[in-house]
Amino acid sequence: MRLTVALAAALTLAAAPQLASGSPTGMRFGAVSQPRAGESYQSALLRAEATAGRTYDVVRDFPRWDTPFPDSFHTWLKGSGRTLILSVKSRRTNGQTILWQSLVDAQPGSALHNDMVAWADRLRDYGVPIYFTFNHEPESKASSTMGEAPQFIAAWRKFHDIVVARGATNVKFMWIMTDYAFMVGPDARNYGPKWYPGDAYVDAMGIDAYNWFTCRTGINTPWMSLEQIIRPFRDFGTLHPTKELWLTEWASTEDPANPTRKADWYAAAQALFKRSDYAQFAGVSAFDAQGPDSCTWYPDSSTTSAAGFRAMATDPFYDGGTPPPPPPETTAISFVASASSNANVTNHSVLVPATVRPGDTLLLYFTANTAPTSTSAPAGWTQVRSADLPAALSRVWVRTATAGDAGSTVTVSASSLTKGDLTVAAYRGPAGTPIDVSAVNVQTSTTTQYVAPSVTPTRTGDWVVVYWADKSSTNTSHTVPASLTRRRTTTGTGGGHITATVADTSAAVPVAPTGTYLATGSASSGQAISYTIALRVP
Repeated sequence: MRLTVALAAALTLAAAPQLASGSPTGMRFGAVSQPRAGESYQSALLRAEATAGRTYDVVRDFPRWDTPFPDSFHTWLKGSGRTLILSVKSRRTNGQTILWQSLVDAQPGSALHNDMVAWADRLRDYGVPIYFTFNHEPESKASSTMGEAPQFIAAWRKFHDIVVARGATNVKFMWIMTDYAFMVGPDARNYGPKWYPGDAYVDAMGIDAYNWFTCRTGINTPWMSLEQIIRPFRDFGTLHPTKELWLTEWASTEDPANPTRKADWYAAAQALFKRSDYAQFAGVSAFDAQGPDSCTWYPDSSTTSAAGFRAMATDPFYDGGTPPPPPPETTAISFVASASSNANVTNHSVLVPATVRPGDTLLLYFTANTAPTSTSAPAGWTQVRSADLPAALSRVWVRTATAGDAGSTVTVSASSLTKGDLTVAAYRGPAGTPIDVSAVNVQTSTTTQYVAPSVTPTRTGDWVVVYWADKSSTNTSHTVPASLTRRRTTTGTGGGHITATVADTSAAVPVAPTGTYLATGSASSGQAISYTIALRVP
């Protein structure tokens, strides 16, 4: 929640020009719903939606820098068709602050750079549209230990570029500030425009807006309409007409002397966004929580308030009254996510992506740079193929995912220390996607050309998944054929490390020989393994 600050009087500014509607079917509507006694985040949201009389379009959440993502709540939101607005601060769950300048200075391979890459990959692998905010309200006192505006902007841009480079095309970057940042003058540290990363790095702008009135101890401010609070932000938004505007937090306290005043406040807000001079707004997300002191932000803080909020929520302009349709039934195979580890250890472990659902097909690839006397398969996995080279070893297993697999750890143990790659790739299809046919190829001649074997699918609708791995002291990457989509490449370090890549056809292939698939290494290797697997729709 935003910091308690004294609100300035409403600014009188020129009316904004008419803009195209932020959403062709009306504004999106949602909230962040704080759990009350005994509630989970999911049950809190369902309770809040029952009060609102509708299913929300958007839900906001506030994980920390080292919070697992996605967790079960995020996965449930995705499956139910609700769009996530994710606000992540550079602060760890133990309270430790990460300076923005530290992120700017982080070099590839460093812990902080790896953190940013991991966030980018998890956002990408979430697989559906998501709004992402790096450090909401950066100008507030709560963020003051992280740095100043130049460091924030530089860190935002770096994080943005990493997300783009990792192929996270489903992510929209949303810049979020407090309402007060647009009420102060340009000489103030927290003046909003000072903190703007630039149009090339922002897809949407949000504001956290509150009508505090007299609910804070020792601080009284005038009762303010929502328009008075957000109009300065609206005016800044008109300078960037291609950007979506959002009300990412908004709430009002009650007026003890007027029991209908909060309901009337909602009614005025309901009418506000229908005006042409507010058409740049694309959505609103209420702050359904208890505030500081006696500030109760709950929409149902009174019977009349609940009725006013419900009237707005179910107004067809806000897409109210009709829950989002369930996800369409899958009729073809699709890629879900992948994960990997590449280390010099005895026990190699990898986390199954949190987006995996029961019934998904999991392929687990393991390649080691030695030939240990024994390698134990993880429980519940079935071996598909294997390869034993003079100085390397490789296996591939398959498993149909169950309810407990998402986010779990899978371990392959060797009898001795070995550098190795462990990669899991998940695929989805109707009633699972069992393996149709598979093949393996081993190369022991020194070359940069690694050939994955041809297979002949027996069913229409098969997808082909290809994995290459090689042992080398210099190779660090593979160039894959243009007919395939790269899903993951990992590489180790030092002498005799493993470099591995998984890719797939991203579409069905005909019932005919696929032909071989040639990957080219950045350097040569004398020990290489490749697998070609065709997954079929039952």
